Amino acid sequence: MIVVDSRSLRDTPRDASGPGWTSLRLLVRSDGMGFSMTETEVLPGAELELHYRHHIEACYCVSGEGHVTDHATGKTHVITSGVLYAPDAHDRHRVENRGDVPFRLICVFSPALQGDEVHNADGSYSASD
Repeated sequence: MIVVDSRSLRDTPRDASGPGWTSLRLLVRSDGMGFSMTETEVLPGAELELHYRHHIEACYCVSGEGHVTDHATGKTHVITSGVLYAPDAHDRHRVENRGDVPFRLICVFSPALQGDEVHNADGSYSASD
């Protein structure tokens, strides 16, 4: 059984961050589950251009509010606590936090993340080995 206290991940390689976001990698590839799980915060004022070309992702909002725009359709979705979004077709999308508190998400990635990834220039993570 795997038991992870997210507080124990702070300031380790599994505490990833970039401009406008932080992400504790709760489950990673080396855990052997076949997927990864993160506790991610999109910080106030952040606008993230994302395109997970090598992964699919599902994000469940636990607090705050974000706006997710699907670039293919131009449609913007307001995401609040209790709402899930999943760019299931490697959709290019923008995630924005227009508020003044973090937009907190629990995210699942397949294939699993190594744990220390940050976004490439195109908004993706590198392909898994």
